[in-house]
Amino acid sequence: MRYAAPLDDNSKIVTNLVIIITLIFLFRQITDVSQDAVTTTMLLFILVPAILVAWCLSPRYYILTATTILIKRPLHSITIQLEDVVRLRSVTEEDLGTSSRLLGVGGIFGYLGTYRSSEIGKYQRWCTNRENLVLIESLNRKWLISPTGADDFVKRVNATINIPA
Repeated sequence: MRYAAPLDDNSKIVTNLVIIITLIFLFRQITDVSQDAVTTTMLLFILVPAILVAWCLSPRYYILTATTILIKRPLHSITIQLEDVVRLRSVTEEDLGTSSRLLGVGGIFGYLGTYRSSEIGKYQRWCTNRENLVLIESLNRKWLISPTGADDFVKRVNATINIPA
């Protein structure tokens, strides 16, 4: 079954602002006649790859099969074997406590990468919004995803791995 991964309002605003700012810098770079646009060039060398990497890593959708959960991304999809899942539940931002990014993106095309939480420890976050959060736990890893219809997703996975909802 396929579950959508729409961006929340905050991600839409941040993503669009960063893209607009990058386009403004690009326009300034192209139209600069003084040939003294070192600052703009440096900003473009940072912003353009950051936007591309964030887009390549952001989830497009999630697929639940009989044996796996697939986090479909443009660059490289993540496969989580259901046999490795020991716990799966819906959570809220409050359940995570204080979270900080260890290596990730917080807003451009979603909330992506490695995070640390005061409540659940280190986890991989592959969310496009801060609602409908689902925490997937295996023996040695944790993933946080945000499929639409999170309650249905949790019920289906828990039924498949024989864990009461």
